Amino acid sequence: MKAVILAAGVSSRLGTLTKDRPKCMLPIFNKKTLIKYQIEKLKKMGIKEKNIFIIAGYKINVLKNHLKDTKVHIIFNPKFKEWNNIYTFYLISKITEISNNDKFILLNSDTFFHEDILAKLINASAVNCVVLDIFKKLGWEEMKVLTKNNRVLRFGKDIPIEKATGEYIGLAKFRKGDLMLLFYVIERLIQNGNTDMWYEIAFNYITDKLEIEYIDTNKKPWIEIDTIEDYNKAKNLMIEYQYDL
Repeated sequence: MKAVILAAGVSSRLGTLTKDRPKCMLPIFNKKTLIKYQIEKLKKMGIKEKNIFIIAGYKINVLKNHLKDTKVHIIFNPKFKEWNNIYTFYLISKITEISNNDKFILLNSDTFFHEDILAKLINASAVNCVVLDIFKKLGWEEMKVLTKNNRVLRFGKDIPIEKATGEYIGLAKFRKGDLMLLFYVIERLIQNGNTDMWYEIAFNYITDKLEIEYIDTNKKPWIEIDTIEDYNKAKNLMIEYQYDL
């Protein structure tokens, strides 16, 4: 099992907190940063540091220095300023250390999660699987997911709240070879100028061809850190669950 962490974004909504560092380097408990928390949990689940790949862009040298004592691979996204995370995701196709038969865990670097969620994902029988929060009250901002019979049909913030199964929390599991068609679709989208797209939306072009199942969070805590308010909530969660996390 391998792991890929998407960590290229600028994170402008966090203001001065990310002036000198990428979002994933924000400390969430004492001096432990979010990225080191994610690496720690992946290692606890049996994924070796040498099998963890971080696709970075903003303040990449700061991140490299922060992780200099680890064996993780850090890959540069040269388009992190101009393009959305569709290209960050596409760069997974260029990681030669992950073969087509390899399964990998995908993490958004700004997702703080209880380790039980990660364990449930890794142990899920489905080869291609995303984690949804089916319990929280949804709003317009969330990346909602439409499903049928446990199969993902569509991603989108524009999905009507009453029809959505839940929110995609930024954790997934895939087999690289199963994504070859998706990488081809992304290439075509980029060539046609669709560079300001979330990677989740690209999946909508192939969900009729690729079976993606979902698991839920089982009401375990998680949060996507986009704002200062989110960051404060994440720190409070860490304090509350430090013995479990």
